[in-house]
Amino acid sequence: MKSSHDFPNLNPKRPDGVKPSGKPYRVMVVEDKEFQRKQIVQILESEGYEVVASAGDGKEALQLYDRYARDLDIITTDLDMPTLDGYALLYEISQKKPRARIVFISDETTKTILADLLQMGAADFILKPIQRGRILDRMKMVLNRPDAP
Repeated sequence: MKSSHDFPNLNPKRPDGVKPSGKPYRVMVVEDKEFQRKQIVQILESEGYEVVASAGDGKEALQLYDRYARDLDIITTDLDMPTLDGYALLYEISQKKPRARIVFISDETTKTILADLLQMGAADFILKPIQRGRILDRMKMVLNRPDAP
């Protein structure tokens, strides 16, 4: 029951994580530091994205990728991880002709590595520290590109 001080929202904004069809964009988060992985998941879910999987390293991410690839829109990954780093993960996934865009959320790197990642098909590189506004803005930018899923 509405009280007299409840005002209707005259300008409802569709969450950035929701497609025009009303379905959420589906994401896999790859980050070796558990706290940062949970932070990224929480940021994305707060804006309506559906995080279908998360992994602590590239090897685990590759196993999950095969299960979810068909329905993924974005994969976020760190660059420096144990077992299989983000560089190798990008290479392995790019061999599979991914539908999903791959976005790095990582510490600063050299211009050469950054150029290599973009040439190999990375959609974007977001510098840590993790900041909600920056991540959401850049994800929206990547999804609004003409070649986005």
